[in-house]
Amino acid sequence: MEEAVELLRELCTRHAPPGGEEEVAGVLAKFLEGYCDSVELDLMGNLLVRIGKGGPRVMLAAHMDEVAMMVRWIDANGFLIFTPLGGLDPRVLVGQRVVVHSEKGPLDGYIGAKPPHVTGPEEARRAPEVRELYIDIGASSREEAVAAGVRVGTYATFPPSFARLLGTRVMGKAFDDRAGCAVAALAAREASRMGLGLEVYAAFTVQEEVGLRGASTAVNAISPSYAIVLEGTVAADTPGVPESEAVTRLGAGPAVRVLDSSMITGREVLRLLEEAAARAGVPYQLQIVPGSATDAGRIHLHGRGVATGVVGVPCRYLHSPNLVLDLRDLEAAVRLTAEALRLLSERG
Repeated sequence: MEEAVELLRELCTRHAPPGGEEEVAGVLAKFLEGYCDSVELDLMGNLLVRIGKGGPRVMLAAHMDEVAMMVRWIDANGFLIFTPLGGLDPRVLVGQRVVVHSEKGPLDGYIGAKPPHVTGPEEARRAPEVRELYIDIGASSREEAVAAGVRVGTYATFPPSFARLLGTRVMGKAFDDRAGCAVAALAAREASRMGLGLEVYAAFTVQEEVGLRGASTAVNAISPSYAIVLEGTVAADTPGVPESEAVTRLGAGPAVRVLDSSMITGREVLRLLEEAAARAGVPYQLQIVPGSATDAGRIHLHGRGVATGVVGVPCRYLHSPNLVLDLRDLEAAVRLTAEALRLLSERG
């Protein structure tokens, strides 16, 4: 478990806004060095790692990018007006620190909104919209911000974060989808050790949060017969949420997705993943998330179709600055995925 913790920690201390995933790609390429037969960074920025040659092609996909922000305007007083990259939750943005990635180096920033002392009664009763927020870097003019290296198109991300909580729980930035990246990397390394009769591709994709874009080109390059998408997925096992709407619970095992807005998982794939869980001796949770989509939505439509499943690590507080997961779920996801690869190898 400690090795998984250290990999996750390293991934969560890197920045990877959509379109700027290089730091995370570097960590993953280094981790799999010595276990793979080829490593390629395609023109989109996807990291494609091949293990084995010959046999059915299997794609393990996990996206490297995180929800973030991009500067779209600098006002006369030096405040940065931003557009969200991905589904940021405005309820948790006000008062957050951010890192602004200027051309001259990282700058500290603060997400501000109209102070409550000058907010009317109607405004006070609702959360501010993203368009009402801004980033304060301490500049007093547009010219000062520009001189500091900020321009239209500059990224802003949440600060690196990782901490051990009680028991087997950890908290950190961007578990969606650094948890999936860790699972894919660990399962791919296990595939190398097992010497399977498969051609396994660990595809670490880009720009998932803004439209599943990297997966669209990665699947074209690989043309797999099977795919398993590894995700950090929603767990709403928190106060105020009825049990029937919790989706998944921390500590109850990885989520095997049945349906979301981008894919209905084929029955054969579901049976494969459930059999893999049984053989690995790990619990799992069947999951239906109508309001969610993953890279599987693009991958399963490739060519004449790809048999695709999704295995998720339950995470609380998705799309916020810090998420919480249970390391037992992450470890179980690795074992389930590795066992699914073994099953596919046995079936040829």
